[in-house]
Amino acid sequence: MPLFSKIRIPGIFTILTLFAAILVNSNYLSAQTKITPVNLSYLEALKNYNLGNTPLAEKQFRQIAVMDPANDAAHFYLANIHLSRNEYEKALEQMLMASQKDPSNNWYLQQLATIYDFLGKPDKAIEIYNKLREENPLDSDLYEGLIELYIRQKEFGNAEEVLSDIERSIGVNEATGLTRYNLMIYQGKQEEAMKYLVEFDKIYGSVRTASVIGDNFAAEQKDSVAQIYYLKALALAPDYMPASFGLAEIYRIKGQYDLYFERMNPFLSNREVDPFMKVSYMKQILTNTRFIQTFLPQIDTMMQNLYSAHPEDSSVAYTYSLFLVQSDKSGEALGVLFDNLQRYYNSKEAHRQYLSLIYYLQMWEPMEKKSDEALALFVNDTDFLQFKGIAQVQSGKTVNSILTFKEILRYTKDSATVVNTLTTIADMNYRAGNKKEAYKYYQKTLKLEPRQLPALNNYAYFLALDGKELKKAYKMSKITIEAEPNNPTYLDTFAWILHLMGNHIEAKSVFKHAMIYGGKESAEMLDHYAEVLFALKEYDLASIYWSQAHKLNPDLGIEEKARKREKEKKQ
Repeated sequence: MPLFSKIRIPGIFTILTLFAAILVNSNYLSAQTKITPVNLSYLEALKNYNLGNTPLAEKQFRQIAVMDPANDAAHFYLANIHLSRNEYEKALEQMLMASQKDPSNNWYLQQLATIYDFLGKPDKAIEIYNKLREENPLDSDLYEGLIELYIRQKEFGNAEEVLSDIERSIGVNEATGLTRYNLMIYQGKQEEAMKYLVEFDKIYGSVRTASVIGDNFAAEQKDSVAQIYYLKALALAPDYMPASFGLAEIYRIKGQYDLYFERMNPFLSNREVDPFMKVSYMKQILTNTRFIQTFLPQIDTMMQNLYSAHPEDSSVAYTYSLFLVQSDKSGEALGVLFDNLQRYYNSKEAHRQYLSLIYYLQMWEPMEKKSDEALALFVNDTDFLQFKGIAQVQSGKTVNSILTFKEILRYTKDSATVVNTLTTIADMNYRAGNKKEAYKYYQKTLKLEPRQLPALNNYAYFLALDGKELKKAYKMSKITIEAEPNNPTYLDTFAWILHLMGNHIEAKSVFKHAMIYGGKESAEMLDHYAEVLFALKEYDLASIYWSQAHKLNPDLGIEEKARKREKEKKQ
């Protein structure tokens, strides 16, 4: 099982701050016998800290530390503020002062151990925990923190010794059993760990132990045995999601799809389950095209349940919108991404995702407008400048697009972006009728990257259209087909240059190759091929390809040109 297959030892460090905060507040406030300016300042600082206004809270706590040198809590909160910024040395300095002013405060010492661990000094952290353990032999939280440290130091013998102390002090229970199981796993004793947990489950069985055993048997593809343990777990706790998920996967593997969907939908609808985990799972499911095609309505329901449970989660929104696009529901997808954008308007990724879908839907005017909105937040961001430039190109705003792409050159430091942007500026200048400027930018591109294939192809093609420097055009075009011999666009350019140079037979051979790799989908390529066939006096075949080209794009005037060629043939 890819999910829920590994139980981690409970991380104590992340919850210490919360408990310590509660203890610090109660100790400090209960010690007050009357309201003083210092007390009021402390309460104000605490309020700002809890509201997330840490700059102001930090300033106030520093003032309190000066006004009331005996105030240990001020140093504790200053340490936490520094921790939130990953300023571990400063956090250590403040935490040492807090613990020196109140040496009996175990929460301070645990936080001090945490900071030492962050600083890469686990030995000091272990020393503190061992001292606390001696003074508080029945405090299991201290044991868990120490075990976690020993495991990360790969001191498994010491970790096992501490675990045995816990069992002697408070007895054997689910937590100690799973911790011992994990210890064996960390030591590479998978088989021994599994045997231990199965025996443990017979006596101290719980929903978690049964579910973990189920995961292990499922990973070994012993689905029937895994199913027994999942059902045992669910008999103890019918809503236990890890077991429910595991059982759903067993049903899917066995092809019992009704039971699979029945189990999976509550899992996806449960807000308590980590959305990242759900997204990871659904991405795996969505790669199975055959499964999606067979059960599209059911998958649609699953995705709706996922999104309904976590509409505020961006990764869920992105995954759901992609599914909607693949299901031909682009309008709904746009709504999902719009809601996400409104929710996280200051997020660059939210803007990028929304613009990407607009680009896919070819909504060029809205794309330019939304790009400008993004650029108002992320000034001169080259990603959003590219979105804007593309929108302008597609909207026929060629001159504006050139200016936008030149802005990209001003702000990008990425060499690949520079080369691609130079090529685009060259293309747009040619489209705008500025051939001289276009050729200048193609030359700039090729000076930076002599084998930039789009630039080589376009430059060669435009030179050929102008009837200039055909040998130069031939050399550039030849590089492109050697690099990508099955690219129909590059083959078309090369064949057309051969035709203009009078090499009609070779041009025909290249065009035949291009037709195999998509050339028949382009009216312009079919027109070019027909011209070559006409030059070779294969008039009937030329007429067929002109007819096909006209059907693909009647706006090119190919039918009229073909009639003129027919008249030329009779002359």
